[in-house]
Amino acid sequence: MMNRVRADLVKQRTWSEDELSEARRLLEVCNAYEGLSLKLDVWMLRSRKGKEVNDFLYYEDGKLVGLLALDEYGAEDKEFTGMVLPEYRRRGIFSRLLAAAKEEAKARGTERLILICERFSRSGQAFVEACGAVYDFSEHKMVLADFKERGEYKESISLRKAEPDDVEDLAVITATSFGHSVEGTKRNILRNMENPHVRYYLGKRGEEAVGCLNLDEGEREFGIYAFAVLLPYRGRGFGRQMLELVIKEVRAVSEKGIALEVETMNETAIGLYRSCGFKETTTYGYYTIDLLK
Repeated sequence: MMNRVRADLVKQRTWSEDELSEARRLLEVCNAYEGLSLKLDVWMLRSRKGKEVNDFLYYEDGKLVGLLALDEYGAEDKEFTGMVLPEYRRRGIFSRLLAAAKEEAKARGTERLILICERFSRSGQAFVEACGAVYDFSEHKMVLADFKERGEYKESISLRKAEPDDVEDLAVITATSFGHSVEGTKRNILRNMENPHVRYYLGKRGEEAVGCLNLDEGEREFGIYAFAVLLPYRGRGFGRQMLELVIKEVRAVSEKGIALEVETMNETAIGLYRSCGFKETTTYGYYTIDLLK
C-alpha cells in the first residue's frame, strides 16, 4: 500500500484487498457507534472497474478515517453515502470529501447529488442540515425475517433469469412503473448486466412479460431492486409469485439474508412485503444537492 502523509484526501479508482479491509472496518465501527445500517456494501467497492473516480478517501497518520462513495450508475443524478470515524468528526473531513465529489461529478456532467442518510443518524442529519441538502423522499429497508409462502395460485407465472436480449421488455416494464425514460433505462440495465453480482429476472405469463426485478448480491445479503409489475397485471398475485420464486432460488444456493427497499408512502407494497415475511429494519432519507446552483 502506498505511504500516506499525515492528512491525505485520495481519489480512488480501484481497491486492493487491504484497502477493502480498511473500508470494512470503518463501516463496521460507524454502524456500531450509532446502531446504523449505512447504505454501502464493500462488494460494490470491489467491483469498481477503474474507468472513473467514484470513491473519496481521507487518511490521517496512515489510517482511513473517512470515506464517501458515489453510485456509479446514473448520469444527471448520482446517489452517495459516506462516513467518518466518530473520534474524527467535527473537523470538516466529510465536507472536504463532499467538495471533492462535487468537483468530480460536475466535471462529468452530473446535475444533482443525492445524499442517502438514515433517519436515526444524529451525525448524518446534522450534516444534511449543515450542507443545505433538500429532502426528497424516504425508503424503508426491509429484511426477510420469516418467509411466508402463500401456496397455490389461480394464475401461475414463470420467473427466469433475463439476458441482454430481454432488455427491451425489462426497460419498458421498469420505465413505465417508475416514470423513467425507456432509452435511459435500457442503458442502465445493460450497464448493470456487466456486473457479475447483478442478475435480472423476467416474470412471464405464457409468452407475455408482465414483471421484472433485479437481484444484487452483496457481501452479507442479496438485495431485491427495481421490482415492478405492469399496471394491467397488478392485483392478481403475480408480484407475490415473483417474490416467492426469487426467494426460493436464493435460499437454495445461499444462507445470506434477503433485503429490499420501499418508499415509506407505498402502503400497498409494504403490505405485500410484510405478508411475505419482510420486516422494516431502518429508514433511509434521500436529500438532493443541486450542482447547478
